Amino acid sequence: MTEAILVLGLHRSGTSCLTGCLRDYGLHLGAVSGFNKYNQQGNQEDRQIFKLNEALLNHNNASWNAPPNQVIQWNHELELRRDQVLNKYHTLPKPWGIKDPRLLLTYPFWQYHLPPHEMVATFRHPKAVAQSLATRKNLSVPMKKGYELWKIYNLQLIELYEKNNILIINFDLPGEKYLSKVEKLADAINLNCKHKDTFFDPELKNQGEFARKDCPPELLDTYDRLLEIVA
Repeated sequence: MTEAILVLGLHRSGTSCLTGCLRDYGLHLGAVSGFNKYNQQGNQEDRQIFKLNEALLNHNNASWNAPPNQVIQWNHELELRRDQVLNKYHTLPKPWGIKDPRLLLTYPFWQYHLPPHEMVATFRHPKAVAQSLATRKNLSVPMKKGYELWKIYNLQLIELYEKNNILIINFDLPGEKYLSKVEKLADAINLNCKHKDTFFDPELKNQGEFARKDCPPELLDTYDRLLEIVA
């Protein structure tokens, strides 16, 4: 039986939306952010997990926007913090879920200490992500850097998909089609609670629509592979 669900994806790629929608289907999230000034419905993240993943990346001389270029390492102190966090989640009804974009970089640290779990993920057109990263005041990531991050994170997502057959959704789908895909995804991971349809808001997509021709050439292979996976 699946006891936990991990929601994966680069920042500004629809992870908050997907997590909130799955919550509406009965996924238990624990104490997560339900509001912040950059996301009116909250980023659906647990601050303890966010801070632990940050500490882990820092231990590897990395960060979310400077991903590690080698296999991550950790120490006993980080292990103890992880165990404390997971002990809290074990008290939640099942399945419970965690969402943090950094999980794409830190999954090996968590992998063998989680209960039986599945992973779901979301991606978005690289230009939409790069523009969103560039315009959000607390991030202000240059477009070129945003494209680099898009490739690093999504190559990692594809690698995890090929090893674990992750369920992936395209955040760029029109509203009704997106919700239909979310419903199928929720059913696939056995979330059978009657859907209240309270979280999804088209305004969450604060960038324009982009076509394949708008994708930078150096990202096309990765973008096409993601489109192939979700086709």
